[in-house]
Amino acid sequence: MQILYTSLHYPLPVANGGTMRLWAMLRAIASLGHEITLVCFCKPGEVRGTEAQLREVCRDNELVEMQFTRMAEGRAYMDRLLAIFSPTPFKFARFRSPEMRECLQRKLREQVFDLVICDSASAAINLPETTVPLVMNSHDLEHKMLQRYVQHEPNLAKKLYAWVEAIKARRFEANAFGRANLGMACSRDDSAVLRKLCAGLQVSVVPNVVDVNDYKIAHDEDPHTMVYVGVMDWLPNCDALEYFVSAILPLIQRQIPEVRLIAAGRSPSAVFRAKFSNIPAVQFTGTLPDLRPVVATAAVSVIPLRIGTGTRLKILEGGAMGKAMVSTTIGAEGLDFVPGREILIADAPEEFADGVVELLRDPVRRRSLGQAARRRVAADYDLTALERSIEHALSTLKGSIDICAEDRQVVSARTTSEN
Repeated sequence: MQILYTSLHYPLPVANGGTMRLWAMLRAIASLGHEITLVCFCKPGEVRGTEAQLREVCRDNELVEMQFTRMAEGRAYMDRLLAIFSPTPFKFARFRSPEMRECLQRKLREQVFDLVICDSASAAINLPETTVPLVMNSHDLEHKMLQRYVQHEPNLAKKLYAWVEAIKARRFEANAFGRANLGMACSRDDSAVLRKLCAGLQVSVVPNVVDVNDYKIAHDEDPHTMVYVGVMDWLPNCDALEYFVSAILPLIQRQIPEVRLIAAGRSPSAVFRAKFSNIPAVQFTGTLPDLRPVVATAAVSVIPLRIGTGTRLKILEGGAMGKAMVSTTIGAEGLDFVPGREILIADAPEEFADGVVELLRDPVRRRSLGQAARRRVAADYDLTALERSIEHALSTLKGSIDICAEDRQVVSARTTSEN
């Protein structure tokens, strides 16, 4: 098939969960024999050095250069304030681009496609109406994330703002997925939410995955070191780290005073770092080209998330490296890891701390849990699992694609006869 794939982000270099899923999706679709035309945003200078790698996967690509305002920047706060009076939530409105819309319109006008895949509801804001069958991909659900944020935000003004944004986001996502012939969700949990959001929508589970061959089991870990992996300018990760340091870390230190936590991830702001400046046990890596050596040194990976949707690639990466992991229920949501055998699940601070202490003190238990986690990733969350799920999902659209192709043939024949 000829597929037009549109995304908010350029897929290379792979630097976060969003680009990990995007690049894995593109690779899997190409490996199934389909030809991809990628239309996406890129930041100034972002493409340099990756052109050849992208051409191996995408037959064609067209990029719209755009520098997005970071959510935590001062300018973004003013834009958020103005967005209160708009029916479109700020999270989606900030990606509106006449240049991107014109680019997509031109591609659809000048080329023949069997399918359009829109990488997220946010990307749909620039997608023009089309008769080509449409697949909406989802790696998270913004309205659900905002609803969870409301539950934990103590500031009344922020809570009210997020509540309003959640209502608008739910409406926007319902409209975006309502345009689609098929929705792709990364877990059964999210697929159930999508079906409730859009009655009658056909939904397939297309999981997040990692290439297990890219991850090795490390044997020289520090028994006093924990790691939390996450982009440090994303609200759920910031909330998780603050929650862990304030509510869980002191409980662990009572039993293991020399314990330390490595916060591994790019873009921690100076203001955010300053919150932990008086806690020597917390260390930030900042932006690194590869976090795997950092993760390898840790005995335990912690995932204390309270906000978020989708599934956590940090768990799949940790599992692929054979790491013993302790997570909240939300952190491990949507993944088929067996609690107690492949991962420890704890929501109360005391239970979470006890789980971490148990693993730090027991190398045999750590090894058993980590090996079981790696087997789970290899069985259910490797690239081959993604290829199978995409192939199955696209096969359900065969009727719609065939009808669209017949309509194009009729239009083409009519145009030829008129000329």
